[in-house]
Amino acid sequence: MIRLTPKNDLIQMEIQMHIPQLDVINFLQKKGYEVKAFTLVLPATEEMLLSEPRTEIHTFTATKPDENQSEENLFLNVFEKEIKEFLKEIS
Repeated sequence: MIRLTPKNDLIQMEIQMHIPQLDVINFLQKKGYEVKAFTLVLPATEEMLLSEPRTEIHTFTATKPDENQSEENLFLNVFEKEIKEFLKEIS
């Protein structure tokens, strides 16, 4: 859904979409990223009233050829950055 609302001399645009994960991966690959499986390990935490065990989350990273996999280039973070850059071009 795209909703446009005039606000004085600006146009407010709200976009809400449901995108299949495969479409996000294909978009990133077209932008020159390599999408690879990645296991994000969250260490165990022990606090006064709460203890959380070590957790592993299986996800993907999107890296350029000269980058290494890390938490900073999780595929959804990279996708968000690329979409923001695209939207800056039209604003």
